Amino acid sequence: MDFSEILATFLGRTVEVIQANQFLQGQLLSAAGALITVQVVSSNYLPASRQVTIINDNISLVRILP
Repeated sequence: MDFSEILATFLGRTVEVIQANQFLQGQLLSAAGALITVQVVSSNYLPASRQVTIINDNISLVRILP
């Protein structure tokens, strides 16, 4: 099982994604190949809620929230 396949078991859950230069929190929408997509809530980095696609190689940590 690779990273995307493991994350795909958590689709629909709230996640925190930590990258070297930013922190994102939102709902995990998809995880396939080398990409994940998150519906990000507004934060310091994004003024409004939006869908963000992240390359797996740029992810430092993904935390699955209860």
